[in-house]
Amino acid sequence: MNIWTLCDGKRFTKAISAEAWRVVEAQHILSSRDLVDSREEHDLLESLIEESKPVIAKEKNYLIFTPFRYPPLKYGSRFGRVFEPSLWYGSLELATAFTEVAYYRLKFFDDSSAALGYVEISMTAFTAAIGSNNGVDLTTPPFNQYTQEISNKNTYEHSQLLGTTMREEQIDAFLYFSARTNEMSKNIAAFTPSIFQCVNNQQTWKCFADNHIIEFTRLGILGKKQFSFSANNFRQ
Repeated sequence: MNIWTLCDGKRFTKAISAEAWRVVEAQHILSSRDLVDSREEHDLLESLIEESKPVIAKEKNYLIFTPFRYPPLKYGSRFGRVFEPSLWYGSLELATAFTEVAYYRLKFFDDSSAALGYVEISMTAFTAAIGSNNGVDLTTPPFNQYTQEISNKNTYEHSQLLGTTMREEQIDAFLYFSARTNEMSKNIAAFTPSIFQCVNNQQTWKCFADNHIIEFTRLGILGKKQFSFSANNFRQ
């Protein structure tokens, strides 16, 4: 089923602009420090790791460019096949972004055979301003009649084909419903870093996780903010 063809998708391309939230592991934390005995050894290890990665130009913001820097995951992503360049994924609401992260954190614990116990991770939440004249909104007609296929909880079969076709049609960015929330919350994805304008609202959060619960906490001048998820949040 080619959803783009069924919807005559090219007729519905339009300008899209959004301030999208994304949550990633904090890059400023010395995550490899425990592996070595000194700061000098740590700096050497980090430089070797960095040399193994694709280069980011100095004018590029790593929070934007990083998703485009790596090959696809083993099974691809919702709109990207294993042989295609990676996409940038974000959410229109911060709560939705944390829901997406929590789902994959719990899946990681569930898929691992190791006794990981309790894990604490520093996270960075931020917004990115996106603007494209060649976008599409998959949450509106005629695409929304295929939401069950596009945002399926268990398979990427139809969404990956849709992603391939949109890429071929030179779509830059698109909106779609999150598969991980019950409120039909919206996500946004981008095929290219060229449509990003700036990064705003950087926040540091703590993620406390085990195989039962994922919690995100931030202490600020207005008090503590927290999001909490368990496997029950994602049961069908």
